[in-house]
This record gives sequence, C-alpha cells and structure tokens, in this order.
Amino acid sequence: MPVFSVQTVHVESYKLNVTSQNLLVSSVFSLNVTAENPNKVALSYEPSRFHVLSQGLVVGLIRIPQFHQPPLSKNVSVQTRVLFERVNVSEIMSGSSRKEEDGSSSKGAFDIRILGDVRAQVRVFHMTLPMIKVALDCDLSVSESKFSVINELHSIRWSHNQMFGNMQISVALNSKTVSKKCSLAILM
Repeated sequence: MPVFSVQTVHVESYKLNVTSQNLLVSSVFSLNVTAENPNKVALSYEPSRFHVLSQGLVVGLIRIPQFHQPPLSKNVSVQTRVLFERVNVSEIMSGSSRKEEDGSSSKGAFDIRILGDVRAQVRVFHMTLPMIKVALDCDLSVSESKFSVINELHSIRWSHNQMFGNMQISVALNSKTVSKKCSLAILM
C-alpha cells in the first residue's frame, strides 16, 4: 500500500474578517507531500479534489495534481493546495469547546474530516490496467494542548513579498499534534 506523509505546510495567503461576533478566515495553503510506493508496480493518479469538513460542513478544498509513482519509489514529492474561503473560526472553536464539556472530544482539540476520491491506474510490465477509484475518508484531530512551539515547530520561515503583500509561514509537522483515523475503499 502506498504511504503519503505531509512534510511541510506553507501559508501562501490569508485574509481575516472580524465581525462583531465572529472571526472569518480565508486562506490558501500549499502542502509538500511525500509519496512512497513499496510495490513492484507503478501507480499513476489523476488530478483530484478532497473536501475538508468541520462539524459536518464543508470548510475547504484540497487540490492534488496528477502524479506518478514509479515501482519501489521512496521520495516522490507532490505539491498540493488547500483552499479555505470565509471559514468561521469562532464557530469551529466554540463547537470544540462544547464537545469538551460533554466529553465527546479531548481537551484542546478540534476535529476535521477529509473526504474524496482519486482515480488511479496500475502499470505492470508496460501494461496499463483499467482505471480504479480509491475513496478516502479521514478523521483528523488537532490537539492544541500537545502543540508546543519549542518542541514541535522545527522550522519557521517568514518571508514577505513586498510587491504582492503575501506572507508565508513554513511549519514542519509533528505527529504528536495530529491524530488520524483513515479508511480507504477501492471501487472498480
């Protein structure tokens, strides 16, 4: 089974909109994902989109480009983008607080879900097999209490583009801050 891991997250742009009761955030992130293929067959993936949900509502979209994994490859780097438009952060955080009070969530954590599918092809000995669809359903819990600036931010790089006014933040991720439970289904 191929293995995917997020190496870095870059905040490409963001916009904050504060109303009398809410904080709304629009942002674009780029993710550097490393793909490993321990199989003796090559895998090709079509471009795909995954929905990011919070409390059952779609809050973002992940765009993944077409890419290819050679057999037994270890370091295929894939640049993806995550788009959030007018996400009500106040509502998400208050929902997280309510879950803590009723015991359905761990303290200082907020949950997101990633849903989507990708079309893929297997290549064996220069033969391409029929296209399959792989459905992904991931529950992620981001723990604020386990996130420590000193222990878990390995590198922070701030750069400011004077011409366009975009700010970038690069943060290496640590598995102690994010727990995940993912399931896959292969559809023909």
